Amino acid sequence: MRWNACAVVAVAAAVGLAAAGCARHEAPAAVTVRWVAGHTAPAFDPDGPPDPLRISLERLLSRGLAERDSSGLVRLVAAESAWTAPDGRSLTLRLRPGLRFTDGTPATSEDFRAALLAGLARDDHATRAWLLGAVAGLERVRAGRPLPPLGIEAPDPRTLVLRLARPDPELLAKLASPGVGAPFRRRAGASWSGAVGLGPYRIAAEDPGRSLTFVRSDSCAPRRAAADTVQVRFVIGAPRTRLLLRHGAPDLVWPLPPALGAVPLPAGYVVQRLEAWPPRRLMLVLRADVPPTTRLPARHALVHALNREALLDALGERAEPNEEWLEGAGPFDFPRLDASEVRDWLARGRLGASFHVVLAYDADAAAAEVARALQGQWAALGLYAELRALRGADAVAEPLRAAAAQAQLVAVQAPLPGAAAELATLVMPLRGPAVGAVRTGWRTREFDPWISPGASGASLDAAAAQARLAEERVAVPLARLPWVWVARAAAGPVVRFAPACGPELARP
Repeated sequence: MRWNACAVVAVAAAVGLAAAGCARHEAPAAVTVRWVAGHTAPAFDPDGPPDPLRISLERLLSRGLAERDSSGLVRLVAAESAWTAPDGRSLTLRLRPGLRFTDGTPATSEDFRAALLAGLARDDHATRAWLLGAVAGLERVRAGRPLPPLGIEAPDPRTLVLRLARPDPELLAKLASPGVGAPFRRRAGASWSGAVGLGPYRIAAEDPGRSLTFVRSDSCAPRRAAADTVQVRFVIGAPRTRLLLRHGAPDLVWPLPPALGAVPLPAGYVVQRLEAWPPRRLMLVLRADVPPTTRLPARHALVHALNREALLDALGERAEPNEEWLEGAGPFDFPRLDASEVRDWLARGRLGASFHVVLAYDADAAAAEVARALQGQWAALGLYAELRALRGADAVAEPLRAAAAQAQLVAVQAPLPGAAAELATLVMPLRGPAVGAVRTGWRTREFDPWISPGASGASLDAAAAQARLAEERVAVPLARLPWVWVARAAAGPVVRFAPACGPELARP
């Protein structure tokens, strides 16, 4: 009897294990995220100027050596270790074993080296060159010319060495900037359908300009896919987006098209927000290299004709007031609306009773919410602006062109936290194109010790720098722009946002 009882227990345990085994191997339900992007489809360009939507899509396809997590800490991703030489003159990174592109091709240190070198000599922006400014030989890079020998080496398939002209304690944090060093099999001239990276997703289908379908492909990726399929549909305008929301089609709407918040959302959807870090700002840029805003009185006249409160009202829940501009500088004293100041600056600059500028902006972004209001404020005081609404490649290229609209409404986010990095996006380098997404046209040597490639690392007086920016009026921060998106209120995939770059559809 005792043996029989034991046998019964053993059989029951075996059945239980079998059942547990079946349950364990049962395929989980597939997760699909339906993402509506209320913006023109960006072109695949992993070395292009900062563009949150494009970067978010590219991050689905490939990841770099390191990333900054939601707490602000830098974490290694494709690299498994990083070692700085005692003298600070080199950084050695060891790649994770088994890295492969989503087409099965091994990813080696040479691929990461090529990713870091790509885009250093672009003639539209110098963001990557600024981030890697400490690398030996970077001072000889010239826009539009072949690269000179640089201190970026791949001595073996899993080792990458960056040799530096000077120590840079922030180099690993710079490598963690979104899009920096993410390898692709092809970069220049590739379409989305031809974009092959490390994963965690790959492109399954592309309807050019209308939609992209990403599917899970994370067997060797340094990040895992959070969904099996991500369907991205590009939709222009609030009416079409609201129609899709009424039918319950999207799980996520981001970026939001202009005027989407003018009427209540359909039942089942909520607006969510997260503070962007580094801060994103809607900036009015007054080009210091395009007449008539080359003249300081013209810039001051335009700024004193602004009613910031009315502009913030037009932005609604998309924006927050700017209490501080440069980090650590204290409150920013926004110029007051003052008709007598406008007349005074017109007289000082011998500009006559009025003058004319062109105001350019992205027709699919937050700037479109305020462009007409801003035009009306200027017109009320005899300053006339011709609106230039742009989309797609033109909206990305216009703020960086040497000959462009005198006034630009642009969302600006520094590549790194801190006052020096934000200042670098506003002061033009001594030679070459701008750092970041917009060209101010303002060149000065006074901030070289903090923002030049050979910066000494000395502490920046943020308050003095902010006061200097206020004097020049080459840029005025109209508002802070947190990440704002629409999501399902209850059931449905949960999409997290990364403070630095928007939607995060991957996990460690």
